[in-house]
Amino acid sequence: MNVDFINPFIETIDNILATMASMTCEHGKAYIKEGVGPLGVVTGVIPMDGDSVHGSLAISFSAGAIVCISSKVLGEEIAEVDETCHDLTGELTNMLSGGARKLLWEKGYNFEMAKPSLIAGDKDIQHSISAPVIVIPFTTKAGPFFIEVAIGSKLRRAASVI
Repeated sequence: MNVDFINPFIETIDNILATMASMTCEHGKAYIKEGVGPLGVVTGVIPMDGDSVHGSLAISFSAGAIVCISSKVLGEEIAEVDETCHDLTGELTNMLSGGARKLLWEKGYNFEMAKPSLIAGDKDIQHSISAPVIVIPFTTKAGPFFIEVAIGSKLRRAASVI
């Protein structure tokens, strides 16, 4: 996968956590995901569709990470993964997709994004295309979270149909 697609997601989540939660995170080396199960306890998924590429984005939080982020964003103690954490996961997914979309647009990629869906528990993550899913792992002092990106070329898809 082209780093032009990965770096905007890293930059955006760094900015979101610094601004909204006064937190830092470190990202690890990206890898190709095996399987379709979630890597965290709560996951936001959003489809992305553009002129020449299409795909989807997911962000999956461990319990420790989303509880800590929720507590910091709301300024109150959240003790466990609850509806507040689920709602914030949806908001973080929106912010991540919007911020990355802006950075990708500046690089010449135009994406439309839909409303995110939320996955809690062990339900499979259904990306909007059948393509390799790139995972970017992140660590925080409260626990890990993961961004998944599955993007394919519409040109390649159109050529394979002909």
